[in-house]
Amino acid sequence: MATELLLNKRLSRRTLNSLGRHAITTVDQVVEAYPERLLKLNGVGMTVLRDIERTLFPGQQFQPHSGRYKAWTEDAANQTHGEQAQAKE
Repeated sequence: MATELLLNKRLSRRTLNSLGRHAITTVDQVVEAYPERLLKLNGVGMTVLRDIERTLFPGQQFQPHSGRYKAWTEDAANQTHGEQAQAKE
């Protein structure tokens, strides 16, 4: 039963929907796909990945070294939430 522990009620609705579109419904499936395979899935970006990390990997945070998410993590690390919202406008 531990290998089939469902994700329901542990992650946000957005994250559950993103994972569900790819038939990922158990903790083991998420752990197996974390992080590179998850980021390749349509609808799974850094926001969904951070939700997964907060819930399933407390204290752990994937830091991309290259690719499309590198700039996102560097910018986010140097800005507060309010500054990020202003930068999007």
